[in-house]
Amino acid sequence: MNRRFWPTVICAVFLIAGSACSRRDSAPQVIVEIPSGFSGNFLLEMGVKDAAPLEKHGDYYVVTVPKSGKVTTSSLLTHAEPSFHNASDGKVWGYSQSVFTTGDGIPVRGKIEFFVGTQKAYEAEQGKKKHSGGLTTPPEIIALV
Repeated sequence: MNRRFWPTVICAVFLIAGSACSRRDSAPQVIVEIPSGFSGNFLLEMGVKDAAPLEKHGDYYVVTVPKSGKVTTSSLLTHAEPSFHNASDGKVWGYSQSVFTTGDGIPVRGKIEFFVGTQKAYEAEQGKKKHSGGLTTPPEIIALV
């Protein structure tokens, strides 16, 4: 074989290996269905043992917001990308996602939170949380051991 052939093959192998290693899985897509008339806080607790998994339609997970504003699931989604189907009169405010990990970085639980309503109602709710003496450490920093 030609001596120029081998360097080309070696470069091709490194390029293929490099591109395979740099690929990341796409973030899970989550459709959040907010029913008409819902207003208030929503909490999705994830990774809860013995809870039902999230409903899945093709490549999407579907979460329907109940009147209670709370859903518990055994599914654990890290870096979820939500899409809100909002039939409510209010807007979605303060979306946050937290994932709790073991000391060695394995995700074990998580939560997604947001508020549905007017900006004035959201700001009032935030004021209540600040005065309730909640956690002083952001939940992202807390690790379950």
